[in-house]
Amino acid sequence: MNKRIIAAAVVLAAVAIAGTVVFLLMGNWRINDPYAEIYRDGELIKTVSLYEDTEFTVYCGDGYNVVTVGDGKICVSSADCPDKVCVRQGKISGAVPIVCLPHRLEIRVVGGSKEVDA
Repeated sequence: MNKRIIAAAVVLAAVAIAGTVVFLLMGNWRINDPYAEIYRDGELIKTVSLYEDTEFTVYCGDGYNVVTVGDGKICVSSADCPDKVCVRQGKISGAVPIVCLPHRLEIRVVGGSKEVDA
């Protein structure tokens, strides 16, 4: 085999492994004193503590998303968007946001300092 092909394969493997490690660490971030910011069309519309169990509906044009907060986590429990990716994402409490593209809705968990759970 050509030395360039071997070198390219080694570099590609190293980049893939590094990307996987970063992705796994991002998913394990835990946030102290968490609260959620709910954005519609890029505008902050509501802030909720993850320590308060609640449920509310966010209306987005002709559609809606039902947001449920409980046990320190937040999720979109139901929505009338066609793909329902936001519902299937499940409950979050860390750095990965919930996004509903058809309704232009984003839910971010934010708060105090971030700790990596390794």
